[in-house]
Amino acid sequence: MWTTAALFTLIAAIYLGFLTKNYFWDGIAFAQAIESAPQLHPSLVHPNHLIYNLVGYIFYRALQLVGFNLRAVTALQILNSLCSALTAVLLFRILKVTLRSIYYAITLTLLFAFSATWWKYSTDANAYIPGILFLLLSFYFALPLRKPSPVLVASIYALSLCLHQMAIIFFPVLAFAIFVQDEALPQKRRLLNCLLFSVSAGVLTLGVYVYVFYLLTGGFNPGHFCRWTLSYAPDDSFGFRPWINIGFTLRGHNRLFFGGRFNAISGLINPFIVSLMVVWVGLFLTLVVKVVRTLRNPGWAWLSAISKDPQRRKLAILCVLWSVVYLIVLYFYVAHHTYYRLFYLPALIILLGLMLDSYQQVAGSSRKYRLAIFVALFTITNFLTLIFPYTHVEKYPPLAFALEMNKVWPRHTVIYYGSANSDNNLFKYFSPGTNWKKLELDDATGLEWELRDAQAQGANTWLETSAIDQLSGSPTGSEWLKRHVRAESQRALITRAHNIRFVQVGPAN
Repeated sequence: MWTTAALFTLIAAIYLGFLTKNYFWDGIAFAQAIESAPQLHPSLVHPNHLIYNLVGYIFYRALQLVGFNLRAVTALQILNSLCSALTAVLLFRILKVTLRSIYYAITLTLLFAFSATWWKYSTDANAYIPGILFLLLSFYFALPLRKPSPVLVASIYALSLCLHQMAIIFFPVLAFAIFVQDEALPQKRRLLNCLLFSVSAGVLTLGVYVYVFYLLTGGFNPGHFCRWTLSYAPDDSFGFRPWINIGFTLRGHNRLFFGGRFNAISGLINPFIVSLMVVWVGLFLTLVVKVVRTLRNPGWAWLSAISKDPQRRKLAILCVLWSVVYLIVLYFYVAHHTYYRLFYLPALIILLGLMLDSYQQVAGSSRKYRLAIFVALFTITNFLTLIFPYTHVEKYPPLAFALEMNKVWPRHTVIYYGSANSDNNLFKYFSPGTNWKKLELDDATGLEWELRDAQAQGANTWLETSAIDQLSGSPTGSEWLKRHVRAESQRALITRAHNIRFVQVGPAN
């Protein structure tokens, strides 16, 4: 119990102490929706992560009630940090009851908690971390050593599905886990348990979706409901491209554990960072020496050690199935998105634990603490190359630019945009006194009057990148820009990764 509490406190404190400034684009949209909602309302829901914004709204308002005057994005980051620390200690509990070694349980928990992509998203605002928390909790109650509880597992799993739809891929894993959970039961009874889990999970999840859809629309149209439930953000990278997707898959697993750049720390060197670098060098040299002196090759004997234990064998099969179903779906669906691989990261850690524990059993040598040294080295590497740099605004140029433009735009400034995207959502969120309007190209006369009204009221008017591109894409629009853009007003961030521009406009000269 004390170990669990200590791990939670340590992991949560590190997460909360280094919240990222490199915001995930979805998180900004969630935060904007939460701050714009006057009260808890069905309009907060989104079919891909049905109840996440509702949970975030409640947490955000709760923090305000107890005196924390935070932006919603920060509240969501705090929520994710706490959920992630809970996920880590839940994984620790699974490892503790599965492995013979508390040492392996602790070190592998820290390996999980400080993996690059998991650590980054734990300090950001997104629906993945809470969804994975409940996904792993449902798996905990479906472990081979526990008594079958199909309705309980279904209820927890339904929560995970309502937090993020990617949990749907986990369904066959839980169904199989329920089926093999207690092999002393007759096969008919185990099939009934599996059916009870499947029906319960389906009814609970579908019931919540139908109820929310009814609140949103005031009725129920099956066709509209299916389109709404199955909707997703368009992505040019969808499709079956075998060799490209293999590359994305390999890259994704590398980024899952190591996601930073060594030059990211440039400009941020201080005595603390120098000390960490010195410790890193010492750990690296120590690890090399230990590996060279003590590494043994037991062959494949460790695999037979796993297969001899029925509980471990079933757990290994479940984790392999868990990993494979996600690998297959992500290979064909969104192989380029590393963050979706977080949904099977716990399975990879459990499999690694089973391998290491069995290796130790077969090798029979005294503990050399190679894994502990590696995890410390691994953690410092990710901290220096990814986590620490992104706690600084200057390391995320769009945010630095957004904060700069917030000083340029007085309250009530109107910014016209052509289409909503992650860049203008970021600028809108960090300039709360501004008014963003969709540019209507077929109403030039109305726009002219709006510019005159704004000038009469002393308000500034600007165009954002997508609006500039829309207008400059036609001869008429280009002529309009020549007559309305204020000279020397352009502000821009143009790099290999970013193309963000703003120009001030007014009535025709």
